Amino acid sequence: MEFIIEQHSSVPVIKQIQEQVKLAVWMGIIRSGDSLPSIREVERKTGVNRAQVYRAYKALGRSGLLVLMRGRGKGAVVSIAAASPDLINNKCRTLTTNLAARIRRLGLSPTAYARYLSQQMQELERRAPFIAYVDSQKAIATTRAAEVSQLWQVPVIGLTIPELKSAVRKGTQLRKALTTHLLRDALQSSLPGRTIEVIPVEVRYSDQMVKELGRIRAHSSVLRVLAPHYLPYTRFIRAQLQKRIKAPEVEISFVSGTKRSFEKVLKGFKYDYIIVDPTFLSEIPHEVRKGRHILVVRMQLDPKSLETARIRAGVII
Repeated sequence: MEFIIEQHSSVPVIKQIQEQVKLAVWMGIIRSGDSLPSIREVERKTGVNRAQVYRAYKALGRSGLLVLMRGRGKGAVVSIAAASPDLINNKCRTLTTNLAARIRRLGLSPTAYARYLSQQMQELERRAPFIAYVDSQKAIATTRAAEVSQLWQVPVIGLTIPELKSAVRKGTQLRKALTTHLLRDALQSSLPGRTIEVIPVEVRYSDQMVKELGRIRAHSSVLRVLAPHYLPYTRFIRAQLQKRIKAPEVEISFVSGTKRSFEKVLKGFKYDYIIVDPTFLSEIPHEVRKGRHILVVRMQLDPKSLETARIRAGVII
């Protein structure tokens, strides 16, 4: 594909590149496995600084649309995304054609009206969100909602499960709820009817967290601190930890994330490592924090999983 850059547009160059790639994927112009022009080639043909091209490509990589390729190409990008379902494409094309015809009959510029419509729809969706990220912890829900919102460039709000249930009772206009695979069933069963589609998103350990787990020594004892609702999933979590801990014969124990639980367990056993979520770090007694090797859990959204969720959530480009 070739990029067409409007130098005098109010839309930043970086966003122009991102939107053109998204639109090409959505329309099926580029498909999974196709290569995009290298960063140097885009710079040569468009005059756009390669740093801006790199930033646009990297942002698309974080959202799961592209993979930055290293080597001689220096920035050649390959799409890993699949186009949105043909049914949605066809409906959008029909809607666009009909709307454009009506706009022309009113004597308005379709391009100018598109800018007006974009502003109005953004404001409408801010007041009545369409998508939420749901987690048991408010801080995590808010953080991940902001991340998804930035990647997809649509408003996404962060809610706890009780907050979502309350919103449903009050007649919310939310229609899509993103959550982890572990919480999907619990969230689905708590919602009446099928007014809101629950979409699972995979989260994985950050690269830094993987490095820290890989440094755990052989024959160590590890305490994993969990929020109470995650305790039924200790078998799955243990398997994930063992996969990342390279050392042999590491003993992994679990405890609920409350100060009383910490104190009770720590009195009778000495742990070499304590793995804790950021929200529970303050619950660990000060003397324990000083004398133990504390690992703070860092998770990140999986780009491929997020791209699949984007299509299911109705974010077409």
